[in-house]
Amino acid sequence: MVLVALAAASVSAFGQQNLRSAYFLDGYTYNYKMNPAMAPERAFFATPGMGNVGAGVESNLALSTFLYPTGKGNLTTFMSNSVAADQFLDRLQVANNLNVSVNETLFATGYRIGKSYHTVDISLKADASAILPKDLFAFVKTGSSAGATSWDISRTGIRTNARMELAYGYSRPISDWIRVGARVKVLMGIVRADMLIDDLNLKMDGQEWAVTAHGSAEVSGPFNVAKVQGSNEVDMGNVTLPDIEAISEYLVNPSLGLAFDLGASFDFLDYFTASVSVLDLGFVGWKSTTSAVMPGGKWSFDGFDNISFDESGGIDSELDQLGESLGNMLKMEVTEEAVTKSNSLAATVHAGIEARMPFYERLSFGLLGTQRIDGIYSWTEGRVSANVAPTNWLSLAASYAVSNFGSSAGGVVNIHLPGLNLYAGLDSFLPLMNVTPQFIPIDSLNTNLTFGITFTFGKAMGRYRN
Repeated sequence: MVLVALAAASVSAFGQQNLRSAYFLDGYTYNYKMNPAMAPERAFFATPGMGNVGAGVESNLALSTFLYPTGKGNLTTFMSNSVAADQFLDRLQVANNLNVSVNETLFATGYRIGKSYHTVDISLKADASAILPKDLFAFVKTGSSAGATSWDISRTGIRTNARMELAYGYSRPISDWIRVGARVKVLMGIVRADMLIDDLNLKMDGQEWAVTAHGSAEVSGPFNVAKVQGSNEVDMGNVTLPDIEAISEYLVNPSLGLAFDLGASFDFLDYFTASVSVLDLGFVGWKSTTSAVMPGGKWSFDGFDNISFDESGGIDSELDQLGESLGNMLKMEVTEEAVTKSNSLAATVHAGIEARMPFYERLSFGLLGTQRIDGIYSWTEGRVSANVAPTNWLSLAASYAVSNFGSSAGGVVNIHLPGLNLYAGLDSFLPLMNVTPQFIPIDSLNTNLTFGITFTFGKAMGRYRN
């Protein structure tokens, strides 16, 4: 799991699905993906493969937590004897979170009919999340050498999934000051894996070694999950992808699901707009799901009894029994295989308020709250932004956010000429700025890069008004 965390952290060019720094930005085409009540200013057609590309990482970890300079431009890992345990562990949180996601719009178009606005898009989304408790790293780094006798590694989780979305969106004003919108999304699940160790406690002292454990795992998709012959035990070294033909067959007949996005915006007091949205209310019925559990229980060892050192090899036998007993408790056993199981999506709630300056309406300030509802992977963010449109074809945004992953600053440049819309933005660029002489990010790996090109046509209309 440590290797998983380090590998995921190394892809610091990747990030969250939506560019939240652009939530209040005039002329930004894809506001409707964060709030379906928001309508783009013009009809548009997205360049296939380049219309909207986003990728990034969100974490309260930094690469400088795991890599340390040794002089002359060389680096070493946290496992080196030259790195003190306290030096390493003091940089960790009680729960260390990591989210990596990639989002690409394969096709998108939007158009206005009367007062209503319609969107159609196809997107590919993939993400991975991990929760790694501090005690896991403490056990790996120190074991019992630092005097510790127990470690709580409960609530350790790793999860990944990939899906395709076909979405239709509709928005319209229902009064001079209220606009509502909704998107319906047909989901096609590609792959899903979820492992959770909800109870794992280790105790090692002079009187007793003890382990309590319980966990579960699920994989959905074109996997071969082999079992140890004659049992339901998962052969952990033999979980593989099937042949190309089987994969192709699965993708032709994928897992299906349905989800909804709902949103509304409210103009009030001439210069203020409040908005709220709920995204991804839905599920996927994952085909070819294999479920397994770690029955766990409690294992303890308080020494060997009646050890014989004769030719019968008593010590070897006792050690074999010890290892077998511990291994039996930690093994994963298949409970279901090749079944369809419904899995709810992680929902996201946005709530924002924007204030336009009476002395210069092209300048506004916004406050956006975001809540991800996803069990142990949930997170909260508050983001403030300044947005300005100095010309009819250029708009800019700068933002600052505080979340479970730390603090970060972001920015967006949006060029929206008649016929063409170009944009690029980051929800965080601090990791790219604050680095060691070895170019290791000092701050949390909390970076999002999103860019896109769309072709536009028709008369420009206000984002909320018709």
